[in-house]
Formats: sequence, structure tokens, C-alpha cells
Amino acid sequence: MAIDPRIRARRVAVKRAEGRKRLRWLLTAAAIVTVLGGGWLSTRSALLDVDHFQINGVSMHPETIVVDAASVERGTPLLDVDLGSVDTRVEAIPWVKSAHSARQWPGTVRIDVVERVATAIVPAREGVYALIDESGVVIAESPVGTAPDLPIIDIDLVANVGEIDRASLPGLAVVSAMPVDLKPWVQKILVDPVSGKVGFDLVGSAKAELGDQSLLADKMESLRSVLARADLTCVASIDVSVADLPTIRRDPVCEQSDPAAADVSEGG
Repeated sequence: MAIDPRIRARRVAVKRAEGRKRLRWLLTAAAIVTVLGGGWLSTRSALLDVDHFQINGVSMHPETIVVDAASVERGTPLLDVDLGSVDTRVEAIPWVKSAHSARQWPGTVRIDVVERVATAIVPAREGVYALIDESGVVIAESPVGTAPDLPIIDIDLVANVGEIDRASLPGLAVVSAMPVDLKPWVQKILVDPVSGKVGFDLVGSAKAELGDQSLLADKMESLRSVLARADLTCVASIDVSVADLPTIRRDPVCEQSDPAAADVSEGG
């Protein structure tokens, strides 16, 4: 059967339109693939690889320690850097409290660090002190002659560098509660490893007994009051385990050589 020329022309026009439409889709897809491929290839180029490290927040230690711990090779494509792993590795440094890394295009890894700050020292072994932060983490060890001027917690160290020394936690609670003007009186912070009771070795060989860790601020205030107004001649110990009833005990041998000294108990 003969087909009307107009119908044939219409069919040809429709097929040509469909062909042009398919061609546009193919060209668009090819352009997208080219852009994506070019973008991916650009991230593998030397223009966008790791060239520099920016370390922020480090003031007491060499920045190179952080760079080494991050373990990212220069020349690594910046997009390939596993930032979570970088943070984990840097936070494994004993004196690092926290770390957060980020990419800075075109070629820098930035690492923001919060350092641990030593708040006390603990005897580690003969001639060596361990520096610990407020949470009990052992930051480092230092020879006695070079140890910083920090409160000494007189208890055996039971942790390694980078670990939490839980035996020192009662002593750290005392450090946190101790007023600034009381520190010159204190030679060592005493901790009973069995009961957890705390106290002080005071200047002049006297001791202060604080008892358990409850109401430390009140006990410190009571001790300050005793030190400020009591006769400290021949004092062996000051018991402020009950803050409202401080008690002074004197050395009887010392008293015999100093008749003017007498036992004193103070309350309220």
C-alpha cells in the first residue's frame, strides 16, 4: 500500500528528532564523565597532594613530634588522607589531650592540638618524677633536678607514660581544692593507698590530716585558719578531718624542752 508522502515525511522528522535527542543525552553524559574524570585526576596531581603541615596549639613541645605521629607522607593525594586516623595517632602522644585535623587546599594538612598540662608530680623511681595532668594521665618523666615546681603527691606510681595513674587521683582532688596561699606551707600531698585518706607534709615537719575527700574546700579553709592564728610551736599534726573541729597535737618530746608549749584543741 502506498504511504502518503506527508505521513512519510512526518515519520522521518520524528526519527530525526529522536536521534538528535539521543545525541544530546550522549554528549551531556560524555561531558559529565569528562568533568568528573578530570576532577578526579586533578586530585591525584602534584598540585593537590600533601606539601605542608600546619600545627596549631603546640607551645611546650616540638611540632615535629605531631607531624611524625600523624604519619602522612608528603606527596599523598590530599583527598586520600584519613583524617580520623590522623587524629587517633596524634592523640596517642602522651601529652596530647585532643587533636582535630582538616584539609586545607591545595596542599596542607592542618592539625589543631590541645596539650595536656602537668598539675602535679609523682615519684616514679629513684631520682625520677612523673608529670601528671589533672585527670591523672602520666605525661612524661623527668629527673628530680629538672622537674617543674609542682605539688608532689607522695604515692608510688602505678602507671606508665600515657596511662592514667589512678592511685594519684585522691591527691589530684586535693591539688584542685588547694588555695594558692596554702601551697607554700605544703611540702608533699599524702595519700593512704588503702583508705584513700589524704593529708599534707607541712613545712616544719608537721602533718595535716584531711581524712577522706569529702568537703575538701571546708577542710582547707579550716587548716588555713589554724595556720594563721595558732601557736605552731612543737606542732606534730593538725587534724581537720572534721572541718568545724580542728585539732592540734604537739610533739611531747619537744614540749618537754619547751615548757611554754601546751596541747591545744580548737573547735568552731
